[in-house]
Amino acid sequence: MSNNRRKKRRKRRPENPNVIRLSRAARLNSAIILFVLILIYVVACVIKSISKEPITTYKVGSSNINNNISCTGIALRNEVEITSSKSGYLIYFVRDGDKIKKNSPVCTIDETGNVIAAIKATGDSDEGNKLFTQADYVHIRNSIDNYKSSYSDIQFNNLYNFKSEIESKVMELSSEVMMQQINTGGAAVTSTLQTIKAPDSGVIAYYLDGYEKKTPETLSPEDFNQNNYRKNSLKTGDILDSSNTVFKIVADENWHIVCQITNEQYEAIKEESKLYFTINGSDIDMSAKFDKDSNVQKKEDGYFITMDLNKYMVDYIDDRFLNIEIILNRFEGLKVPNSALIDKEVYMLPKEYVLNSDGNTSVREVKVHRFDESATEGEPSDEIVSVIIYKTDDDYYYIDKDAFLDTDQIYHGKSSSETSPVLSLDRVQMTGVYLANMGIADFVEVVIKKSQDEFTILETDGNLKEFDNIVLDAEQVKDGQTLY
Repeated sequence: MSNNRRKKRRKRRPENPNVIRLSRAARLNSAIILFVLILIYVVACVIKSISKEPITTYKVGSSNINNNISCTGIALRNEVEITSSKSGYLIYFVRDGDKIKKNSPVCTIDETGNVIAAIKATGDSDEGNKLFTQADYVHIRNSIDNYKSSYSDIQFNNLYNFKSEIESKVMELSSEVMMQQINTGGAAVTSTLQTIKAPDSGVIAYYLDGYEKKTPETLSPEDFNQNNYRKNSLKTGDILDSSNTVFKIVADENWHIVCQITNEQYEAIKEESKLYFTINGSDIDMSAKFDKDSNVQKKEDGYFITMDLNKYMVDYIDDRFLNIEIILNRFEGLKVPNSALIDKEVYMLPKEYVLNSDGNTSVREVKVHRFDESATEGEPSDEIVSVIIYKTDDDYYYIDKDAFLDTDQIYHGKSSSETSPVLSLDRVQMTGVYLANMGIADFVEVVIKKSQDEFTILETDGNLKEFDNIVLDAEQVKDGQTLY
């Protein structure tokens, strides 16, 4: 019984004649070969990935470019210097920059110094402190804050101008004591004073800098060197000799701003008939007539241009040097690197040629008669070609020309049997960028407003939006290429 079972176990199934059995060594060699092939493929993919230049993207942002000209201007006014016939201590009645009428008292000369001594004594007392209101302290504090915000190590000499200005402001605020001393002193006091009045109506200024008699024609390049500029403030308490200047008066609003510009800057404005500009970063846009024959002086290293004005003079009465920005063009929009821009030639496809003209999709279908040797054993055939629409107008779709072969014939619509060679279509150049938002290079048209250096400003009402990702180097990719 047991022997029969053993015999049954020894029976082998009949072999299939179609199956070829490999030896153990052959099977091992086949596995090794397969493994080597897979390894070679993986290594090749890694090498290709490493050697391939990575696609870098750029996030679009808003910015601006301008062609404005920034330069330094010198303010020249009709400044009349008023002198004293006596020597003594200077006492002002009118604050710096105030407008006054003709024959109004501006200042007095204290020959003995008694009035000045009384003012200083009162100022050092508790009674003097009561003369200053909260508004007076605010005024002085604002002057200090303005100086701190505009401080520059390069123009350290402004510190002395600031010191003189603060001292002058403090003495001006003591005018109440000064007037009390003069009024209560009687003839004994008034006999030692010389009151000086304004010869004309105008604006009062209490400083001297040597530019009072200069004109646009007499200015030199050295006059624009602010390191050599010295502004001497006049203030109550100064000791003056006879014939010294005690104040300046500007009787009218007519004044000039003379700017020093380069040859390149002059080329940018020489054809203008009017210049628009701002002063010291003000929000007010000013303008002045401009004529290259009457408002321009040729200098060795550039040009002087003169802008004639008849208002705003009083706002800058204390300034000799002004920061001028001549406004030429301002461009605001989307900022992209120039490397992201690419010019693409596209076909202008008549709208009646497409098969599916309805819908919002950017892809359309066109029927073509194609002479492609790779299709249907070399015989011509009719095919449906999908084309990408970059933009459209009333009559045309602007499409990717790479969708066609040069030998294609395009059917004139759904039911038309008439065709036209694809090369007969009109072509135009379209400037655009490759969008990378979806990981695929998607060409979109852009409108350039202004290019400068390495960046370009684009219109904001086009296909591109702020925060879109675009391909940094458009030459690296093609339309529809997978980026990552």
